[in-house]
Amino acid sequence: MATLKHGELGELKGNVIDGTAQFLGLKYASLENRFAQPQLVTNYGAGPVDASKYGPPPVSPPEAIQREFGFIQHSLPTPDVPLHSDIEGLNLNITVPLGGNGSIESGAKLPVYVFIHGGGFAVGSSWYPHYNPAPLVKISTEIGKPVIGITINYRLGVTGFLTSEELRTAGYKANNGFHDQRMALKWIKKFINGFGGDPDEITVCGESAGGLSASMLLISEEPLMKRCLSTGGAVLLFKPIPLVVAETAYQSVIQAFGLADKSPEERIKSLMTLPIDELWQKVPMGVPLLPVTDGETVIGDPNFVNVASQDDDPTFLIPGRKWCAAFMIGESKLDVTYMGLDARNPGIGAKFVESVNKTLSPNPDAASALLSSYNISATTDDDEAMLSILRFASEISFYAPALAFAKGWSQAKDSKFFLYHFNEGNPWEGRFKGEAGHILDVAFLFQNYNEFLNDGQKAVARAYGEDFIKFVNGIDPWPPVEGGKPGARVYGPSSAGIIAKYVPSGNSEEVGRQDRVLKLGELAGFDAILEVFQAFFQGR
Repeated sequence: MATLKHGELGELKGNVIDGTAQFLGLKYASLENRFAQPQLVTNYGAGPVDASKYGPPPVSPPEAIQREFGFIQHSLPTPDVPLHSDIEGLNLNITVPLGGNGSIESGAKLPVYVFIHGGGFAVGSSWYPHYNPAPLVKISTEIGKPVIGITINYRLGVTGFLTSEELRTAGYKANNGFHDQRMALKWIKKFINGFGGDPDEITVCGESAGGLSASMLLISEEPLMKRCLSTGGAVLLFKPIPLVVAETAYQSVIQAFGLADKSPEERIKSLMTLPIDELWQKVPMGVPLLPVTDGETVIGDPNFVNVASQDDDPTFLIPGRKWCAAFMIGESKLDVTYMGLDARNPGIGAKFVESVNKTLSPNPDAASALLSSYNISATTDDDEAMLSILRFASEISFYAPALAFAKGWSQAKDSKFFLYHFNEGNPWEGRFKGEAGHILDVAFLFQNYNEFLNDGQKAVARAYGEDFIKFVNGIDPWPPVEGGKPGARVYGPSSAGIIAKYVPSGNSEEVGRQDRVLKLGELAGFDAILEVFQAFFQGR
């Protein structure tokens, strides 16, 4: 057992694992009720605190972990975790490297990374075993650049992102999940020095919806981190929904809960007291419980134009371009393996053609160019059409936005931008074996799958992990983007003899991509091309 006498939080008892000390389930905020604003926890009371077990996660489907394992196509043993909770789920986990004598060096002032999990703002938790920081923290010690790793929980689904005019009128803000994330960072900044961390050396990283969340922190006037890393998703992954759409979602939710005939006061009271499991079991599929433009955590409407411009655009200001010392974005070659499009079969090719022609009706030449670029016609075989649609979606939703951010970042010495492309194929049996799919990069980065990898794959994971550790330490892991060229790091594929390489030009072919989506963006505008996939995904 690891014991830490924290100067402000008191005595904490955690676990020793693989050369690290882990303190689990530390509550960073309290909630008056399931929709309330988080209140910073500053005191754990008298007596030792048991930090040897994960805390309860926020409300979400308990078996969602299996879905994530499904994307990775390989599972890991899962720890014992308490049942989810509507008011006790705001907790985090801290992994600290042990010194040479096996002790925690509370005065070490180590850099810190904070990982925000993905899951579409509906599922996920900090306890997922593939996010466990211990192996990566151990490597950081081995290479002489020790870091502290933290994973956090935040509210999801109904409690995290349901909003309406009547809720806001009653004093309940939109985007609770984003408010939780910000409160977690404030807690970390306040207390991490007692764990040996440096509150001025915090890197926030996230994957998928967590990557979007990390990049959304860049629109804050208040610097909540020094560096930021977004993989498999940034603010252009899907746009924040307007309040009018959130209102429609709210009406669908109260209808599903049988509350439509009640007064606003009665509805809110019922929402506060509904059984926890109903909060995820009764909500109809497809109801958008997503970040909304609230004027506080999400200000304005991001698009390719304002993200790719180095000039401040009042429609979507990004203050973080001035206070964030370094921003890194990564994307995987087939990053949309999570998209559930199978229901569109049979005949997905014909449906896609119809949707493309409808969305791009003002620009039929662009529609024709898109369909020919991806070899999709009304008669294309279902499996072939599906893969081509997923490739298009990956390139417009992940590859093109990464390049847009690279173009729009200041490229100043005190605010650097780093770009990477993950090309290592999935080594395990399943639908996307051999493809660099969604979440696979996280499985490699955090080193929790290493025992299931061959030597080449382990080498990719190690190179990726060491570069990440350097970044968290404020060291350039490769040259930053400059001079208008999207120079980038490339990871894999090891099957082709590539472990990691730096491509100064950022040329599409050299980094393992094609330039077809870039040509389409130049032809019709990137936002118009992104709308093509989003319209199809939404059934329009």
